Amino acid sequence: MNETNHLYYANHPIMWIVCILGISVVLIQSALILKKSIKAGLDMGMDYSRMKKGIKTSAIGSIGPALGVVGSLLALLVTMGSPVSAFRLSVIGGSNFEAMAANFGAQALGSELSTNMTPVVFTNALWTMALGSLGWIIFVFLFAHKMDKVNNLLTSGRKALLPAVSIGAMLGSFAYFNVGNYLKVKTNPDVTLSAISGLIIMIICLKLGDKKFTWLKDWALTIAMFGGAIIGTVAF
Repeated sequence: MNETNHLYYANHPIMWIVCILGISVVLIQSALILKKSIKAGLDMGMDYSRMKKGIKTSAIGSIGPALGVVGSLLALLVTMGSPVSAFRLSVIGGSNFEAMAANFGAQALGSELSTNMTPVVFTNALWTMALGSLGWIIFVFLFAHKMDKVNNLLTSGRKALLPAVSIGAMLGSFAYFNVGNYLKVKTNPDVTLSAISGLIIMIICLKLGDKKFTWLKDWALTIAMFGGAIIGTVAF
């Protein structure tokens, strides 16, 4: 077994079957959540056309972040195989984490994540990827149904403040991930230029979307991400 290249097992039909089953569960869960969300919105008296527009905007806005993992996905494909890569990114979605976790698993056995690993090293990499995800899965299972209490605590019982808290958390997340890029002006000026360019493009798209081209508001995030990356790459 140890003499066989790991890709034989990584791309085995049984691996495809297992991973397709896992992806199917995610798709079914997504469809059920979407259906229940629409029903809950209608029960609350929300306008269906507004909900439909929100779903469309969210779907378009997810294109940019989804395409952003393509580079890491290619590295994962050639080392861990297509079935595992498709399954992990469908369930977890963090390509950087997946590659890092797989490499940690390989290094634990004195190897590296590569296209020529033994099946034992490959198996250890798989286990590391899976066990590394258990923390937040268990947390969601134990505490997701108690988030109403957390929301009440954050807003002191005033539900009207909940949208403001949610927006603040989202803006804080974006700021946290971007502030490091702005500080790399000396070490990686191309990254800083990409971040600043993306910010400017985002503002322009939102301004134009308010005045004339309303469709730009839906595509603003995707355009800003790729526009900033292209400007940073071309400039340096």
